[in-house]
Amino acid sequence: MRTKRVLALAGGCLLLTIGAARAAEPAEPPGYLAPAERPDAARLLGPPPAPGTGAYAGDAATYRYTRALKGGPRWTLAVHDADFGAGPMMGAFSCALGVALTPRDAPALDRLLSRLAVDTEDDERPAKAAYHRPRPFLADGGPICVAPEDWLKKSASYPSGHATYSWAAGLVMAEIAPSRAGEIMARARSYGDSRVVCGVHYETDVQAGRAVGAAVFAALQANPAFKADLEAARAELVRLRTAPPAALDPAQCRIEAEAAAHPVW
Repeated sequence: MRTKRVLALAGGCLLLTIGAARAAEPAEPPGYLAPAERPDAARLLGPPPAPGTGAYAGDAATYRYTRALKGGPRWTLAVHDADFGAGPMMGAFSCALGVALTPRDAPALDRLLSRLAVDTEDDERPAKAAYHRPRPFLADGGPICVAPEDWLKKSASYPSGHATYSWAAGLVMAEIAPSRAGEIMARARSYGDSRVVCGVHYETDVQAGRAVGAAVFAALQANPAFKADLEAARAELVRLRTAPPAALDPAQCRIEAEAAAHPVW
C-alpha cells in the first residue's frame, strides 16, 4: 500500500512538473486583427477558374511545364521556400533586404512576422474552405517538391497560404526598408512562384494569395499595435544594417536574384 502511495505521489509530482514546464513555455503571439477587422477573402476573390475556361487551361499548362524543372536550381529554391513561419520568412528575404536576419538577431521583426502569419492564415482559411479547390498534383499527377502527406492532400489549394503570407511580409519589409522595395517585392513574387514550381499550387492560387495578403496589409494600417511593432522593426533593421550580425550567403543570393529576374511563366 505504501509503495502505491509513493508511486501515486511521484506520478502527481511528474504531472505538476510537466504542467509547470508547459506553462513556462512562451505562448504563440496572437494576430493583430480581430475577426470583424479581417477582410472577407472569399468575397474578395470569388471562385477559382472553372474547368473549360481559359484561366483553368493556363493553370494546367503552367503546372505541366514546371514539372520539367525538377532537379534544377529553380526546383531547389522551391524546396527552400516551402518552409513556413517567421524564421524561414526572415531568411527568405535576407538577400533582398541586404542583411542576414534571424529571430535571435531581429526579435522585433520576428514578433511582427509571427503575428502577421496568424492574421494571413486566419484570413485565407475561410476562402480555402469556401471553394476547396484540389491541389494540382492530385488532378494532374507529376512530381512535387515536398512529401505528399495526407494533410497536404486534404488541404485546399486556393488561395495559396504561402503566397498570402509572403506577399504581406514583403509589403511589411518594403515599408520598413523602402530603399530596397524593388528587390523585396521581386523576392515576394518569386517566393509565391515557388509554390507553382513545387507543384502544390496553381498559378491562380498564388495570384489569389497575393490579393489576400495585400488586403490583410491594408487592414493592418489602422491597427495601433501593428504600427508600433512596425516602428520597432524599422529601428531594429537600421541597427542591423549598420552592424550586420553575419554575412549573407552569396550563392543563395545569386539563386534568388536569378529566380526573380527570370519568372518561370
